[in-house]
Amino acid sequence: KLWSLGVTPTETQIRDLIDWVLKSHGGNTGFTTESLMESGYPDASVLGESICGMAAVYITEKDFLFWFRSSNAKEIKWGGARHDPNDRDGKRMHPRSSFKAFMEIVRWKSMPWDDMEMDAINSLQLIIKGSLQEEHSKTVENVPFVDNRVQKVDELCVTVNEMVRLIDTAAVPIFAVDASGVINGWNSKAAEVTGLAVE
Repeated sequence: KLWSLGVTPTETQIRDLIDWVLKSHGGNTGFTTESLMESGYPDASVLGESICGMAAVYITEKDFLFWFRSSNAKEIKWGGARHDPNDRDGKRMHPRSSFKAFMEIVRWKSMPWDDMEMDAINSLQLIIKGSLQEEHSKTVENVPFVDNRVQKVDELCVTVNEMVRLIDTAAVPIFAVDASGVINGWNSKAAEVTGLAVE
């Protein structure tokens, strides 16, 4: 099952990305890049400039978390006229040709993933992975009894409270969404960015 929010590749493209990450970077706990094209992803040009950067982490052998970033080329401003295709710049570097070369390089790159973002991604990975492993080990070790339901609910509450605490104290903005993709909560960093009060 696939859940997506925001600008993402199609389900087929995400499954292809999973195959590529497992084949190319399967020995790691995750993979990040500013440029799928420079990282050697064969279908990077098909994804276009809306999907250039990617962070992927493994939760289990069948479960992954992905974040995608678009190209940052659109943030660059140029005050001159468009490049004239009949104007041959020659070997000398002119402002127009240097800008053209720069646009070529930046075109398939996103903003880099900074340390705070990577810390948040890795923390979320560890929280989810730990919760799933703990639940799996309890299921294997114990035959579920009615008496254990209260204990399981209590343990789940502790896990949820820990996740909420980590999200609230995170150094990056984090939004919570419901199953239909509607934002239903945010942390204090998100409140700083948006100006909305934490609910």
